[in-house]
Amino acid sequence: MAEDQPKEAWQPLTFVGVARFAVASRWRLLTVELVFALTVAVVVVWFVNQGWMPVIEKSINRMPSNGEIRGGRLEWPSGAVVQQEGPFMRIDVRPTGFTNVVETRDLVLAFGPDELKIASSLGLGVLPVAYIKGWIISFNKSFLGPWWGARSHMVLIGLGVLVVITLLIAWSALGVLYMFPVKVFSMRRVSWMGARKLAIAAHLPGVLVMNVAIVLYGLKQLDLVALIIVWVGHLFLPWAYLIFSPILAPKPSNSKTANSVMTLAKRRPKDNPFDESTDSMDNPFGDK
Repeated sequence: MAEDQPKEAWQPLTFVGVARFAVASRWRLLTVELVFALTVAVVVVWFVNQGWMPVIEKSINRMPSNGEIRGGRLEWPSGAVVQQEGPFMRIDVRPTGFTNVVETRDLVLAFGPDELKIASSLGLGVLPVAYIKGWIISFNKSFLGPWWGARSHMVLIGLGVLVVITLLIAWSALGVLYMFPVKVFSMRRVSWMGARKLAIAAHLPGVLVMNVAIVLYGLKQLDLVALIIVWVGHLFLPWAYLIFSPILAPKPSNSKTANSVMTLAKRRPKDNPFDESTDSMDNPFGDK
């Protein structure tokens, strides 16, 4: 029944499940969004913690005890270098500069004399990021060791919160963008607000696909190219739900209209000749 659909809208995995969110409350949809966003945050934090964090910690431990980035230049003791590599990440620090950035991992951070170079094993080139000249950054083991040790867990929590907020904003924007085709495909079965809620719910199944892909990538069962292919594919997945779910959406309940008619009849009993609750002379069927 249509009036029961809002209570049953709890899983956006099937076409019918997504369709039911068209008449569900906004709070119910937001709750489901939060659950899905939290699953993504957990997976991303898990990957960063086991894939990147060990490389960062080992790189800090291999740094000299003194050194800093001052005036847009890396000032380190002569001959000091850092080369640390993990399954997914590589960090190089060379105050004398790089003849060639080694692109052996999916993420490469190369700290040179005046800029940070970001590269990848995809071979798409190097992205240079110049050091800010007005800043003085302590770039040594004595400072970064205690600082990172005390705040690394906060960095992970902040990353998780950022993922959740970013996804909620993105889904809200996509809901506004795709509510127009949903309205068309629904053949007037849903309102504009219902179309927006359905459009948001249609993007949630792709979350599970990406979660599985990230876990497989973290377990070295997928390479970076395959992960990117899955990411592109998950962008097209919502279209299947945007096309088929609107025609399965329940029509809005007419209970409010029925209640309004009953209320109007109760307000004017004298207009009802069969109403025995009044002694009006206008009721020819009333008891004398």
